[in-house]
Amino acid sequence: MKKMIAIAGAVAALFLLNGCGGGVISYYDEPEITYYLQSYDDVTGRYEGVADVYYECGRDIVGYTDSRGAFSLYDGDSCRFYDLDDTVSYEYDRLYISATPSGSYAVGDVPYDCASGWSGITDTNGMFIFDPAYLNSVSNGDICTLYL
Repeated sequence: MKKMIAIAGAVAALFLLNGCGGGVISYYDEPEITYYLQSYDDVTGRYEGVADVYYECGRDIVGYTDSRGAFSLYDGDSCRFYDLDDTVSYEYDRLYISATPSGSYAVGDVPYDCASGWSGITDTNGMFIFDPAYLNSVSNGDICTLYL
């Protein structure tokens, strides 16, 4: 009988520790936000996504931008982009952050700094400047952090 009570107590403790939410623990109350890393094609007059750029946002979001330049973050995260070289931009040294794939809603007034020494605040078009010729032991191009 004591053994049955001990087993029942252990099972009850497991249920209490696991909770009712399916076992997923979230450190954030807010949903993820999606922004887009883009380049501007002066010939077509369109913003185009910059694909396959490795990024790290906040404490636990890492990945590569998709074909539209999409990356995920939580509000208030900083995001670091690696390997920003001359292949990622039509304008050689300018990239843009937008809230839409078309570039119609720029993310302006965002502080940024790059390993190459470039720093500032994104303009009204979401534009920031980087050094595509910058090389170091970590990256084959500039490394820029945006404080979104």
